[in-house]
Amino acid sequence: MDSLARLQMRLEREGDMLGSIVALRVLGDAQRNESAFDDALTTHSEGLKQAETIQDTLEWVRALNNVGTDYRRMGILDIAQEYHYQAWRLCKVTTDTSFVALKNQAKSLNGLGNIYLTLGNYERADSALRKALVVEQELGSMVGAAINYANLGSIFEHRGEVDSAWVYYRYSMEANQKAGSTLGIALCHSYFGLSMNRRSSMTRLLGSMRLVTN
Repeated sequence: MDSLARLQMRLEREGDMLGSIVALRVLGDAQRNESAFDDALTTHSEGLKQAETIQDTLEWVRALNNVGTDYRRMGILDIAQEYHYQAWRLCKVTTDTSFVALKNQAKSLNGLGNIYLTLGNYERADSALRKALVVEQELGSMVGAAINYANLGSIFEHRGEVDSAWVYYRYSMEANQKAGSTLGIALCHSYFGLSMNRRSSMTRLLGSMRLVTN
């Protein structure tokens, strides 16, 4: 991270603003991965300011999503929502259909979907995540699709629709297997286990209720 910081400052001094923005993005990501959320927010916010200045739409949207994700990881969901929504609106007004532009759109929708899911607004979460899934499928991104399937499964599980949740967890497992994602496969096994526990608890609860009724 020290090397990245030095590189970013050198690029900025030399007037290579796009290089500076990319360095800030990568540095901020590294800081967030180390759970240094305040540092990541500062770094990504500087990248956002520079991207706005040079009007680079791709990096502008990336920075908005990164700042939104930083706030989301910090639990500040109202502000996180604003940044992801700004990113999505900016995606909608651009005519760019490149892989990166579409991926930016999927990340914006995923960010909003995860926030709505956390807040318990399952209808809006479902809508945002299904739109993101369509984009990931257009891109042929198996890992992206797997993440969306898992999140949609989580919505069904929160609603108590365990059978439907399992269908989407299986979709997620299939996509992870096609992508060769060991982490994704492991997570799906966890989803199956947690869902099975919830199903068993519900069965025991219903059994107890029948006994009381009888």
